[in-house]
Amino acid sequence: MTSTLVLVSLSGPDRPGLLGEITAGLADAGFRMADIQQATLLDLLALSILVDVGPGPEPVGRLLRVIGGTALALGLTVDARPIESAEAGRLGHRDLWALTILSDGLDVATVARLARLVGSRRANIVTIHRLAEDDLSAVDFILDVTHTPELAELKSELLHLSDATGIDLGLQPEDAFRKSKRLVVFDVDSTLVDGEGIDELAREAGKGEEVAALTRQAMDGGLDFGEALRRRVALLDGLSVEAVGRAAARLPLTPGAGQTVEILKELGYRVAAISGGFDLLVEPLKQELKLDHAYANRLELAGGRLTGRVLGDIVDAAGKAALLRSIAADERIPLEQVVGVGDGANDIPMLQAAGLGIAFGRRDKIRRAAHGAIARPDLGGILYLLGVTGRDLAALRRRRRA
Repeated sequence: MTSTLVLVSLSGPDRPGLLGEITAGLADAGFRMADIQQATLLDLLALSILVDVGPGPEPVGRLLRVIGGTALALGLTVDARPIESAEAGRLGHRDLWALTILSDGLDVATVARLARLVGSRRANIVTIHRLAEDDLSAVDFILDVTHTPELAELKSELLHLSDATGIDLGLQPEDAFRKSKRLVVFDVDSTLVDGEGIDELAREAGKGEEVAALTRQAMDGGLDFGEALRRRVALLDGLSVEAVGRAAARLPLTPGAGQTVEILKELGYRVAAISGGFDLLVEPLKQELKLDHAYANRLELAGGRLTGRVLGDIVDAAGKAALLRSIAADERIPLEQVVGVGDGANDIPMLQAAGLGIAFGRRDKIRRAAHGAIARPDLGGILYLLGVTGRDLAALRRRRRA
């Protein structure tokens, strides 16, 4: 005869040793455990155990007597129901995705909208886990999307919710690669640094308005990046190296950039920057942040001044993606374990080549092409998308002080 599976759910006040007493009673009665999940909030317990009671109806009654007596003694409420074998067989074959929500504090109205949206796409919220140490500013929702017909449509609707509520989010497979990323590749302008290097160079050259217009066209995808770059650089002909240094000094790090890179390095990540900007601005950044790799367009110099020409191949959208793959290959890191972070249309191929692509900023085109989107101007949010928790961050701070 086929074995019977019974799902036992217990809830009530938690205390140390409680699980041991419950499972000891089941073991003494000769029952086998097929699955188990537990969650606690403050001192309240929610425990589910899938029990294999063997064939026939009699063991089910014996299980209810055993678990009922134990629950009564521990002050817990108990519910038990038989599970169909087909339903139990799906337990190990679910398609699980992690939806990470970042906010200023997740409110109940937003949770309600999120839950309704997910449910309308036939996705089920399996677990909810707070990532932040003290509040609901970072929360993981693990979704079962086994029966979701179009995951891309779910993602699109989640982005609409993000726009309407101000939350940031990431959606990625809940698999072995999620928390085992090893390489993070950043764009530079308006990502690692707060501003556009070419605009600051243009200001020094007195060509600010002309260059800014070309920059906007290129970042929005309305002008070929290579052509826009050459036209902008030509406007810098004769600019001195000292003026380049002044421009670099006006480009501050994006909030959270320095600390985020420091934490990534401390956790063992390799960190790289790939810029459609210029080597004379990116090299000092590489030294300041102790980056492992940095690539950018090379400006030609003659007599201590720019010639208005770019040396070698242009680092455009395709070039960024190729460089990300090259760095990963050199480091012997699979692309599934690579993270790309960028803000503009020319970053899209790089983000899509990475196992996790994160759009930084509010440009709609890149937000819809990436796996995650952070609109708030702080790079620290990417740590939560990588599975780093507030508890982890607190432990790292304590380690530095020790």
